[in-house]
Amino acid sequence: MRNLLFNFKVNKSSHIVRFLFSAVMLLSSLLVQTVCIEAATVDDRIEKFIYNEPKPEKVVYLTFDDGPSKYTIEILDLLEKLDVPAIFFVIGENLDLLSNAEDSLKQIIHRGHYIGLHSMTHDMNKLYDSSNAPQNFVNEMLEVRDKIKEMTDGFESHLCRPPYGGKTHFKSGHYKALEEAGIECIDWNVDSLDWAKPSADQIFNQVVADLKRNEYPKEVVLLFHEKKLTLEALPRVIEYYRDLGYVFMPYYEGQEFECLN
Repeated sequence: MRNLLFNFKVNKSSHIVRFLFSAVMLLSSLLVQTVCIEAATVDDRIEKFIYNEPKPEKVVYLTFDDGPSKYTIEILDLLEKLDVPAIFFVIGENLDLLSNAEDSLKQIIHRGHYIGLHSMTHDMNKLYDSSNAPQNFVNEMLEVRDKIKEMTDGFESHLCRPPYGGKTHFKSGHYKALEEAGIECIDWNVDSLDWAKPSADQIFNQVVADLKRNEYPKEVVLLFHEKKLTLEALPRVIEYYRDLGYVFMPYYEGQEFECLN
């Protein structure tokens, strides 16, 4: 009888030990998976801007022009709260004028977003209409890139947003000069017109109307500017896109935008 009781206790203890061991291993596995997921979505986005997962069926690239500005940090805080990546296209003259420009740029990178080039001057005549416009365009992009690199301790951007849009303003010389400089340019296919709208509701309605006009493309490059009303409209816009099944995507180096090809 004693042997039976002893064997029962031993067997029971063994089961308990095995159960506890299995539970610990399961918990460890979950923790490892969590770390791996975090590394794939955050570290890669910040350090390498590489997206290794299969691309979702419907995606949005959220972009902001004409920064940095006094609203940059507020926009970053909002995007962090909503877990949305973005591309910030900055103007060189604003880097010289804004007192916290360096901190703003570093915050953009630190929080996992991409900094793009938006010229030094945003000057229509100099960039598109003058006799040496193509070289002026490239020179300004290279100049603002150098400023960004210096202010961020080494981040070098290869993506630009042509002021006023390249599709309607580029000449053949622009394409050749950009190719030689190794700079890729990206326009947009949904425009918020937030710089012209007097209310957040009108900005939202414009985004909805422009998306519908483009027949709800599978890939959206959405244009905003760093405005106070943009901050008010963004949560509603982001929720709208997500309700439609869109996923907000980070930009990574060398990516081609299918919607604008």
